[in-house]
Amino acid sequence: MSTADHNHNQHHHHEHHSTSGKRLGFVIFLNITITVAQAIGGLFSGSLSLLSDALHNASDVLAMFISYIANRLVSRQATPQKTFGYKRAEILAALINAVMLIAIGLNLVYQAVLRLSGQGEIEPIDSGIVMGLALLGVLVNGGSILALYRNSRQNLNMRSAYLHLAGDFLTSVAVFVGGVIMYFYQVYWLDSLLTVFIAFYLVYASWQILMSSLAIVMQFAPSHLDLGEIEREILLNPEIANIHHIHLWQISDRDIHFEGHISFKDNLSLGKITLILEQIQRQLRGKFAIHHIILQPEYEPDCDANLIKNPDF
Repeated sequence: MSTADHNHNQHHHHEHHSTSGKRLGFVIFLNITITVAQAIGGLFSGSLSLLSDALHNASDVLAMFISYIANRLVSRQATPQKTFGYKRAEILAALINAVMLIAIGLNLVYQAVLRLSGQGEIEPIDSGIVMGLALLGVLVNGGSILALYRNSRQNLNMRSAYLHLAGDFLTSVAVFVGGVIMYFYQVYWLDSLLTVFIAFYLVYASWQILMSSLAIVMQFAPSHLDLGEIEREILLNPEIANIHHIHLWQISDRDIHFEGHISFKDNLSLGKITLILEQIQRQLRGKFAIHHIILQPEYEPDCDANLIKNPDF
């Protein structure tokens, strides 16, 4: 990759994080406002579901604040002590947020089951306040979702924040629908039933983020890449005998790293080897979107040709 290309990509990367960070900061401000309003409204109306929604929003504000800090850290430059910079900050934030979402979802199921089983206390509430503040939550969270939608498709950290907001949005819809039905029909159990469905959605969506984040933290190979296909692509060059001792991993959800040992059939000159390695790098960048590539050339006819090298204990 040329210096100009690298600088352009680095500038685009920082610009992307700056834009998503500003949007996330605005969303946090909106959600703090709705959290305070719902908490006050829940106390005045006597609505436990509205207070639960406010608590849910408060936990999501904390989660989005973690996402915001991670988004800021990623843009910091690498140092001699931190040669990768803070690229994993967003992955750790996504991991923390996914765990929080699963915990919130399971707690919502528990509280809803308690109510449906008759163990939860049901008190008369002011349905008008519940409907009004729930509708405000729908509008604020809906606008927040639209603000983060584009970034959520490109970044695990933003996706986890987006899912928090989606959960808030669905919860507010459930509270609003529950408020309307309670106002007209006094069917109080519907709110708990809707909460169960929302909670299962949160757990399901968060589980996917949790697994993706853990895979990156554990340095697993990206699931969409096939080592066999990468090997076949490299062996298209007639000068290469084999590629072995491959490592393929991710630093973030965009930065894929690859390293491997390249065995040559003949004892070539350094200049010829350099040209072949540059060609392989272009192949890997173009076909597999791998941009961090380390290749170790070797001329050892009897070398260990295993694609993956297991650690020696």
